[in-house]
Amino acid sequence: MSYHKLIRKVVTLQRKKMLIPKDSALLVAFSGGVDSVALALCMLDLKDFLGIRRLALAHINHCIRGEESFRDEAFCVDFAKKKGLEIFVQRLYMDPNTSNIEAKARELRYKALEDIRAKEGFDLIATAHHLNDLVETMLLWIVRGCGREGLLGFEEKEGRIVRPLYLVKREEIEDFVRKKGEPWVEDSTNYDLRLARNLIRHKVIPELKGINPSIEESLLRLREILKEEEELLKNQTERAKNEVFKNGKLERKAFLKLPKAIQRRIIQEVYGLRNLKDTERVINSIKAGSYLKSSNA
Repeated sequence: MSYHKLIRKVVTLQRKKMLIPKDSALLVAFSGGVDSVALALCMLDLKDFLGIRRLALAHINHCIRGEESFRDEAFCVDFAKKKGLEIFVQRLYMDPNTSNIEAKARELRYKALEDIRAKEGFDLIATAHHLNDLVETMLLWIVRGCGREGLLGFEEKEGRIVRPLYLVKREEIEDFVRKKGEPWVEDSTNYDLRLARNLIRHKVIPELKGINPSIEESLLRLREILKEEEELLKNQTERAKNEVFKNGKLERKAFLKLPKAIQRRIIQEVYGLRNLKDTERVINSIKAGSYLKSSNA
């Protein structure tokens, strides 16, 4: 029997990383978009293989796109009914004029999902993040001036969040859902090119694929290499930090003797920075004679 590439990639990741332990109760974050529809269909197909004890959907309606928001909610409820799945719906009623609304919506969405998970007794939350999302995140951090940490993007599993579609490309997701004959809803804001991620998705990545059609796989390999090196540097940074901080105060001369790469990492960890420009500014202030105190040194 021939399985769709999406299914094969999800199975490969599961065998490698064991994202979903046997007998898990899994809550799928479900927006009604093609990514979450693919994830739900995939989990239904693999429910027995994965040993999922309980499978349900959770739809978080931010109520910021007017009628479209409630259209999506109705679609999700109908989808769950047709598939015989439980669905938990939560409305957040966000102010559309909220500053940095994307980040705020994401924060509230994850909190709402965790609240549902804990209240209803689920073990894990599955989100539909996929390989193209990872690539977009990496490119966003490159443009914004990140260090190695930003280039790592996000993990296949973070706490109780699992991402079964991590190795799957967007075109494979759409092909999978079309071949299933299933509909989905489109979020009109996904095509707003004033948003940096959309600009990267619709303009930058297509240009990069003209140079390298396998850009997604190439950046995934880069990430894996960086992750291995990150572990080594993390250990070296921790040792160096313990040597240059005494009673919460930075030993300036000892700090300035460290390799520049380790200096950057210490500053980023102490200050919680990811932007290279800000990191360099702090290092230059130390060179000029300023001292850095750390509560976690």
